[in-house]
Amino acid sequence: MLLVTANWGLSDGTLASVPASRLVSRLRTEVRRAVLRSGFGQDGRYRPVDAVDLVFAGDTFDWLVSRSWTGDVRPWQAGPRAAAARREVAAGALHRGGRLLATLAAWGRRGIEVPLADPLGRPRPHTRRPVTVRVTLLSGDRDRWLDRLDAAPAAAAVGRSWSDGGCLVQHGESLDPLYARDCGEDGGEPTLGESIAVDLVARFGGVVDGTGLPRPAAATLLRRIAAGHPLDAGRRLGRWLEPAGGGPPVAAGIQRRVIDTWRRSVAGWHRAARRLASAGAAGVDVAGRIAAWLDAMEAPPQPADVLPPDRPAADGMEVPPAETVILGHGAAADGAVTAAPVRRIVRVGSIGLSGRTGLGDDDEGPVIVGCRRGVPGRWGDVLPFVVCGTAGGDADGDAGPRGVWLSDAAGRSGRWIDAA
Repeated sequence: MLLVTANWGLSDGTLASVPASRLVSRLRTEVRRAVLRSGFGQDGRYRPVDAVDLVFAGDTFDWLVSRSWTGDVRPWQAGPRAAAARREVAAGALHRGGRLLATLAAWGRRGIEVPLADPLGRPRPHTRRPVTVRVTLLSGDRDRWLDRLDAAPAAAAVGRSWSDGGCLVQHGESLDPLYARDCGEDGGEPTLGESIAVDLVARFGGVVDGTGLPRPAAATLLRRIAAGHPLDAGRRLGRWLEPAGGGPPVAAGIQRRVIDTWRRSVAGWHRAARRLASAGAAGVDVAGRIAAWLDAMEAPPQPADVLPPDRPAADGMEVPPAETVILGHGAAADGAVTAAPVRRIVRVGSIGLSGRTGLGDDDEGPVIVGCRRGVPGRWGDVLPFVVCGTAGGDADGDAGPRGVWLSDAAGRSGRWIDAA
């Protein structure tokens, strides 16, 4: 069986705070549950699966939102200082993700134990057999030098894509116009998405302590901002400051200072971004449009409200013939997958803008989608990694389903889908 997860965003901890231990505990529970459930066929009989492919489809780590980039060094620069900083940031994130990597290494060595089947096709109590687990980590826009680390994680294979012939898994950030790279894979300037993460979010994180916001609250706020689509960063900040927005009570004076600091950070980002080749297209001031939305602390209903509709993604995605393409970058565009016939596209995680997903402004974490091979039908689309709670709304009236959720498309399918 195949399990795909993405967008964990484990950072070095210098700015943003990710509850890695809690997420790993949930991963262990839900992967074991999914492996057991996948043994039950449509006839109701239990047959243990032979092997599990667990693919992390990019952005397992966030190496952009770090205090290391609040000075004069940037992750996309050449030279020994930037290379040393990249190694330091990556090492910090790998250390903080130690429990995850240890879990993956243990699964790789020993597999996951499941019960044997009895002659009637039922799980046999008190029996165990190991199921082989193969783990693959793919690079994304937040950890795009993952496959070039001097010391790559030993718990998994590392690459940029995974395929079994019928299914292709990539992060897919190059299909998002905000991440169009005009100067090649290792160009000397960032994409707009990378520049927002580093020159806005990280720099804001470096000065928000000066507003009087306690450091733990600031780290949680940075995680909330960094976890969403870059165009949604201002709205997420504004919602977090609201009484029912999920953040701690913040005094009015501190709120005003946080907002003023954010708007000064947006203005500083805009001054820097105007020099980027990607900041304008066909006479449109793209950086100016983005800055206006970020300053207003609102999310545009559609990315096209900010980005010119004819703005292409970088190179499209050259894919071999595949029945299914699974993308870890939720905002990737369907139409960019043009090199081969693709029956369906699955996005693992939030499409990004909170008003478009139906997830409201929930504190989203990574997601996991599972499929048992050989069962016909369609895949679902967006599935959140949340294990409990009830459906609810927010101040803007957005429905915010929580818990294990299947989209309408998934609900109509005959294919086995699992999410946690």
